[in-house]
Parts: sequence; structure tokens; C-alpha cells
Amino acid sequence: MPTPLRLRYTRVAHWPPLAWLARCTVSAPEIEVLHGDLVEVTPDWFCEATWAGDYEAADFDKSDVVVGSGARVRGDRATFVSSSSTVDRLHALDLSDGAWVSNSLACLLASARTGVDPLYARYFEDFRTIRDGLTRYRPSLLTTRGAVRLTYFRNLEWDGRRLRCVSKPAAVRTLDSFWQYRTFLSQSLRSLADNMADRRRRRPFTFLGTISTGYDSATAAVLGREAGLSEAITVTRSRGGAADSGQELAARLGLTTHVVERDAWREHAFPEVPFIASDAKGEDVYLKGAEAHLAGRVLLTGFHGDGAWSRAPHRRNGDIVRKDQSGLSLSEYRLWTGFLHCPVPFFGIRQAAAINAISRSPEMARWDWPPGNSRPICRRILEEAGLPRHGFGVEKRAASVLLFDEGFLTPGSLAEYTTWLAERAGDPRGPARRPTDALWQVCGELMAPLARVTPQRWPRVRALIGRVVALGRRERLFRYVFPWALARAQRRYEPGLDP
Repeated sequence: MPTPLRLRYTRVAHWPPLAWLARCTVSAPEIEVLHGDLVEVTPDWFCEATWAGDYEAADFDKSDVVVGSGARVRGDRATFVSSSSTVDRLHALDLSDGAWVSNSLACLLASARTGVDPLYARYFEDFRTIRDGLTRYRPSLLTTRGAVRLTYFRNLEWDGRRLRCVSKPAAVRTLDSFWQYRTFLSQSLRSLADNMADRRRRRPFTFLGTISTGYDSATAAVLGREAGLSEAITVTRSRGGAADSGQELAARLGLTTHVVERDAWREHAFPEVPFIASDAKGEDVYLKGAEAHLAGRVLLTGFHGDGAWSRAPHRRNGDIVRKDQSGLSLSEYRLWTGFLHCPVPFFGIRQAAAINAISRSPEMARWDWPPGNSRPICRRILEEAGLPRHGFGVEKRAASVLLFDEGFLTPGSLAEYTTWLAERAGDPRGPARRPTDALWQVCGELMAPLARVTPQRWPRVRALIGRVVALGRRERLFRYVFPWALARAQRRYEPGLDP
């Protein structure tokens, strides 16, 4: 008869509050779990998560609406559960005597005393492949102790001998109409609200929304308000400098707003580290400015709304193809700060074709506006909540920070990074310039004027031109910033070191 598995816990006082690491040893009945102070622990499961379901039953391994991560032991098997989105992931390192699993890449590498190649130039491109979906992304990261497996939107199962990837349970639900889908979203958020506030938790969570003049965050805020959301953060302006504050919309919804200056993150020491250490891009670093409001929250965002709620037809159902990797760079930072990240558009995303069919259905024709930036599901939810038609979603904007195109690192970070790079490459600018760099720079300079005059009604053309311009402007230094940030983030898991 198989030997039941047990969990043995060690709280690590200096670790980030939501970080955890599980050490699974072949043929050993115990899984050793090291964890931060805010991880919920019980004899049969642990988590830094909330899910659509009863808290005490702890069936988060059987749910496809999970925010955060954890593990559930059932008999002789342990299931490590990932978030039901691609803005978080699990990390696993197979060793000769077992496997280690963590919700933090920096934690796993620091604990295993390993690292990545400091002069490999394609980390950004590798992490970016998650945009291409669950069957096409690059699933591993090479380290000095072997490849670390990166697991998005799937779970990992340990049977006492090996660690294997398993799919999340596929819920049976019908999404044939707008009201069926809207009801599903509302019920899921209400279930999360009950779970995260359960009195049996040591540290309950509360909702915090995000809101701008766009569709997605405002839609998540309206749905969240029905489940108890009362506060939201809003960023003052978008990447191009245009006003993007959602204060007026929040006021109409009765939400208290906390205004965040988009560049407030630059006032902190080494603010970019956890963001870049997550995905080699760090575009969500502007949320560092909201740090005072984030601890103990479930942050409702609209990441992937441009995919889930778009009217454009889906080609591959359930594969979660995205236009970008926005939201992913929060995956390490949230562990440090102590919040869960809930991107609402990912709810039910494996039924993307059904959701898309709703957007394109005759019942939604009234809300199919404006041309070129239409998201009928969002518009209907927002207008039926009392928001004015011309008050949101009229123009595409984004608060994300492109570090390779917006001043790069803060002065203190840049000084340390260039010193670090000089020690490894013999040049503070990194290895020799590649011939393709000059070509992209010329193309970017030629295309920049076109970016300013291309009509808004040609969004795909604008996106392509913007991509070429961005490639041309990308800092040569940007290519090697991930291994520096990751090495610095690893210090957060070592006693007595300043991260």
C-alpha cells in the first residue's frame, strides 16, 4: 500500500511574506515546505491563494478559478497548484534525489545555490513566448544546476517518485449568452470574496481595484463592486503622457480612489529589481507607486481583456494566446509586498471561443462601438452600470513602462548594473554590438515619423510600426538586465542581505 505523504513546515522569517519552496525527496513520506509569514499552512495543504470554493474544503486543486498558488496532499500524491492565468507561474527544478517547487524563481535559485548565464542575450525573447500560448511558450530556463521548468495555468503532481505536469480540472459550464457569462464572472468574484475573507484564515484579504479610462480595469471594477470592492487605485497618465486617471469613473461607481503618479516608482531604491526578475521586461513597475495600498489585498486587474473581451475572432480555443505579457512582471513583486493578483479576464478563458462568440453575437450589436476599439462585453457591463458612453474606451492607452525606451533604470540601479556587467563582460555596455542592432536602429528611426501620423483606425499597422520603433530604440544594456535583477532578487532570500 502506498505511503501517504505529509507536509513539514519551516517558517523563514526574512523571506517575502507570500513566498514558498517545497522540497520533494524520492521515497520520502515528507515534503519539506519553507515559507514566508503570510502563507496559510495546514497538515494537508498550504497556500497563498484564494479560489472559487469553500475555504475549509480546500479544493483549490479541483478548481479552474484560482488566484495565487499552493499545494494539496491527497493520500500518496501532492498537487502543486498554479494560478489560473499566465501572469503567475510555478518553478520546478528536478534533482537527482527528487524535485524542488516554488512560486518564486528567485527563491528557487537562491535555495538551490544556482544562477543563470549573465551574458545570455535572449531572456526577454524567451519569457515573451508566453504570449504565443500554453503549447508554444519556452517551458524552461537553463541554470548552472540544470533546467528550471516554468509552469503556467497547469498544476504539478508529485507521486513520491517524480514530478509531472497535469492540466487543471475543466469545469462544465455553459456560456452561450451575455447574461450567462456575466453571471459566471459575478458569481466567481463573490465566491472569491467569501473565500478570501473566511474567518478561518490567519490573514484574510480584501479587494482592491484598478481603474483607468480604458475598458478592462473598469469592467473588473464594476464586477468587483458587486462582490464588495470599495477602493481602487488609478494611475495619473498613460505611457504617451495623456491623462488616464479613472477618478471620474470611480466616483460614479462610488469607489474610493488612490491616485498613483506613474513615475513615483523612480523615487525608490532599486525599484525595478523584482519586476525585471520576473519576466526580463518589468513593464508593471509603475505599480510600485501604489505599494502603500497593496498589502493584504486581492488586486483586481484587467490584464488580457484585450484578448478575452476583444471582438476579433479567436483561432485557438483554450491556448491563451495574448498580445503581450503585461501583468507577468508582478509575479515576484506581489510576494514581497503581500498581495494576490486577480486578472478578471482570465476567468473561464479556456472557453475563449464561446466568450468571443458572445462579443460577435447580434445581441451585442448595440454595444459594438467605437469602430477600431470595440469590446461589446465591456461596454455593455459599463454602460449598464451607469457610466457614460463617451467616458471610457474611446482611445487605447496603457500605463505600462517600457524600460528599454523610457530612461531605462534609476541612477542607483544603473550604476550597480553597469559595474556588475563590466565585471562579467569586460565592458559596462556588455558584449560587442551585434550587426542586427544597427539595422533595427536605422529601421526604427525611419519608422518613427510614421508612428505619429498613422490613423487610429489602423490599430494593427500602428502596432507593427510601434514594434519596429521599439526594437530600434531598445537599449543594448537592456539585453543583460534580467540576470542582474534576478541575482539581486535572490538576495531577498538570503539572511542579512539587502535586496
